[in-house]
Amino acid sequence: MKKSNKPKIVVISGVTGGIGKELARLYRAAGDTVIGLSRSGAPGETDAVCDVTDTDAVAKIISETAEKYGRIDTVIANAGCGLSGATELLPLEEVRKQIDLNFIAALNLVRRCLEYMRRGGNAVFISSACALFALPYRAVYCASKAAVNMAAFGMYMELKEHGIRVSSVCPGDIRTGFTENRVKYNHGGERYGTAPQTAARKIDSREHKRMKLGRAAKKIYSCCVKSRKPLYIVGTKYKFLNVLRHILPQKLFLNVTARIFR
Repeated sequence: MKKSNKPKIVVISGVTGGIGKELARLYRAAGDTVIGLSRSGAPGETDAVCDVTDTDAVAKIISETAEKYGRIDTVIANAGCGLSGATELLPLEEVRKQIDLNFIAALNLVRRCLEYMRRGGNAVFISSACALFALPYRAVYCASKAAVNMAAFGMYMELKEHGIRVSSVCPGDIRTGFTENRVKYNHGGERYGTAPQTAARKIDSREHKRMKLGRAAKKIYSCCVKSRKPLYIVGTKYKFLNVLRHILPQKLFLNVTARIFR
């Protein structure tokens, strides 16, 4: 899709690092106006210091943005965090935080922006390859991202006839601070022993094999700008695994995944 010469008003959450920071840079380089949201402000990166789980604060910022610019063209719900550990043993409060940030806050941000979006607008959820297939000891994170995908697909159908595009972008592993910042519960108790810790360590050890941030961000940016499809998977390996997921019997796919990641 050919990019319009008219500058866009773009709202992006989670812009002080990783994918969000790079997306903000790419949009600004293209001449668009970016309103970056983040809990911790950084000069030149964050236009609004805001905890996206604070629904009142988000409503105020989006309303002020729309009043200032007259519209919102694109929203990218990018803010999120990771959580690992034996699902049975995770503190319920941490489970709630994960769902609140990764799903409810993302959905709320998009809904607020839609109030000021015209035909031709674009709503993008930055999801994860983990939304496509479950992983042991990351079940809650996978579930939160799967919820994001289902919301995006539903909204894709609801808004298509109104000329607003909705997409979910599912990147695989990228070299950012996401892994380091993931909340980890390594306690396995009698049932799981050291398995949660071993699984987390195995995933962390693959950092050098992850996609480079700059390259991945350009691919994600391209998906966000085009937004012709309801789903984009970033990473050849993850596209292949997604095909396998639909071909192999569920039990076999889960057993193979468990051997790899457990």
